[in-house]
Amino acid sequence: MNIRKYLLPFLLLLLTLAGCYKNEPVPAADFSWSGSNQFYIPCTVQFSNASVNAYNWEWHFGDDSVSEAKEPSHFYSRPGSYSVTLRAYTQSRKEWASVIKTVVIRDTIH
Repeated sequence: MNIRKYLLPFLLLLLTLAGCYKNEPVPAADFSWSGSNQFYIPCTVQFSNASVNAYNWEWHFGDDSVSEAKEPSHFYSRPGSYSVTLRAYTQSRKEWASVIKTVVIRDTIH
């Protein structure tokens, strides 16, 4: 089998496909969560993804936990202010946008 015969067409195809995502719209990242930021431990916060032009997501919940789900929920067991970061990627993952919002988890109601 002559590998050179197939190598050039394969490389040309690969380069062509690599350029297919050049004109992707830049994403805009945004999210909200259930409730009105009145959370008490222990609690699960449901996040709603409002990003546009995004196909992949990376969530950081402020407590060293991460998720790649589109609309994850996250369990908090300790009180505190948590900086939640959402990074929204294009399909090719060449473009991305991020947003950071603070979720406040309070101690249990006495």
